[in-house]
Amino acid sequence: MSTKFKTVITTAGAAKLAAATVPGGKKINLNAMAVGDGGGKLPVPDAGQTQLVNEVWRHTLNKISQDNRYSNYIVAELVIPPEVGGFWMRELGLYDDEGTLIAVANMAESYKPELAEGSGRAQTCRMVIIVSDVESVALSIDSTMVMATQDYVDDRLAEHEKSRRHPDATLKEKGFTQLSNATDSESETLAATPKAVKAAYDLADGKYTAQDATTTRKGIIQLSNATDSTSETLAATPKAVKAAMDNANGRLEKNSNGGDIPDIDLFVRNIGAARAFNGGINIGGDSGSWTTAEFITWLESQGAFNHPYWMCKGSWAYTSNKVITDTGCGNICLAGAVVEVMGTGGAITIRVTTPTTTSGGGVPSAQFIYINHGDGYAPGWRRDFSRTGDGMTGNLYLKNEGRINLAIVDEAETPRMWLFKDKGGDGVHINNGNDGGGDFIFGKEGSFYAPLAVRAGGSKMLSVRSDNNSALSAHFNLWGGGNRPTVIELDDEQGWHLYSQRNPDGTISFTVNGIVYCTALNVGGAIYQNNGDIYGSVWGN
Repeated sequence: MSTKFKTVITTAGAAKLAAATVPGGKKINLNAMAVGDGGGKLPVPDAGQTQLVNEVWRHTLNKISQDNRYSNYIVAELVIPPEVGGFWMRELGLYDDEGTLIAVANMAESYKPELAEGSGRAQTCRMVIIVSDVESVALSIDSTMVMATQDYVDDRLAEHEKSRRHPDATLKEKGFTQLSNATDSESETLAATPKAVKAAYDLADGKYTAQDATTTRKGIIQLSNATDSTSETLAATPKAVKAAMDNANGRLEKNSNGGDIPDIDLFVRNIGAARAFNGGINIGGDSGSWTTAEFITWLESQGAFNHPYWMCKGSWAYTSNKVITDTGCGNICLAGAVVEVMGTGGAITIRVTTPTTTSGGGVPSAQFIYINHGDGYAPGWRRDFSRTGDGMTGNLYLKNEGRINLAIVDEAETPRMWLFKDKGGDGVHINNGNDGGGDFIFGKEGSFYAPLAVRAGGSKMLSVRSDNNSALSAHFNLWGGGNRPTVIELDDEQGWHLYSQRNPDGTISFTVNGIVYCTALNVGGAIYQNNGDIYGSVWGN
């Protein structure tokens, strides 16, 4: 009976095997096997083949080994996993790492289903080739591509069961150990038998004298998971200690001095404390102008109104800090200024203290206060007077039911001048303070009173002007010059009325620019009556 199934080494395979046997020859590295369906019929292997009739699947070898019984038999094994299939298997091809077909075989027809068809199995295909020198073939494959077959696993388990190649047990690793009945051994490699344990137990049971533990002696103690107990007779379990540690880890660290507070702003707000926000912050970011509304919007963005008291200081950079220009009492340059915010919500007070130098038309060494209790309460700014000198716009009101005083004092705070007004009095008084002298009074009806004389200034000229008469403005002048040492004159918008002057020779002249009306005129020793009579001791020629 002729052989139906066989394996044939190809011509190319035989040449490579022969070349590998010569000294220095290169071993053949068998690494892949292919499965074919023979084109629908069982093929006959031929040494001249370089490929299968119809290859359907190829993969790396699962195993290649030398037969245990026949030393010149090379066994190559291919495992087809369950998920691969859907084809007939009628031929096998064995390839080396260069893709050369080394051997070809036919096999009993078998259908390999794939798992998706409802039936799946792992299919193992083996090909045995006979070589004259097994050393001509490299019996190693890529271990990452190996799939263990059932036979392989069974063989390894059987081998393992018969071997004694197992590690001994240690204090750190499991393993084989020897039993011992000794009760006085210090060995760390032997295991005590129940007999040894019983002997030790019986000995300990007969000597038990332990007492409960206290804070002053050792003893037996009960464990407890409690974290709120005040007991001195229970011992805390690791669970209780962990709960206490977790609780402690969530608390603030005393030595951090507040540095571990996750949200300082919220913390300060919750305890109602003042917040020193920043000792040098750019307020606004440039030197441009700001309205009060824009300033308040910036404060809101910094959380200033979330605290009963909040403060910051502008940085010393004029180009990085805004200037508030709509206060009505002076510009506020915020560079170097201290900003304090008091109150929250709808009732706030803002105080800005400017430094001794400023920019952008700001007022230095000044204190501005903004009060806003709602739009219905006339929110606005005011500026405190500075003791080093200040100016202001608007009105200054001094309110008092009695005397109202405004004093000018020296460095010792001694009054040098008083400006005062009595309620219901006769006018405004100016008094020379501690230097003495009476009151200068500006009467409420428009009069003026001087306690002594009204003297002309350095020009030696006194001028009184009246612009409130019915028709023309009148002028009364008292002055003097080189040729007219003393002059008293009266004029109006149309010209002079009269003047009286002291002449350089000491005489006096009186001139009227018009008609003089009088009841009598005395000239020297003569008297001129207004009826034409003339009286005198000497008559003219």
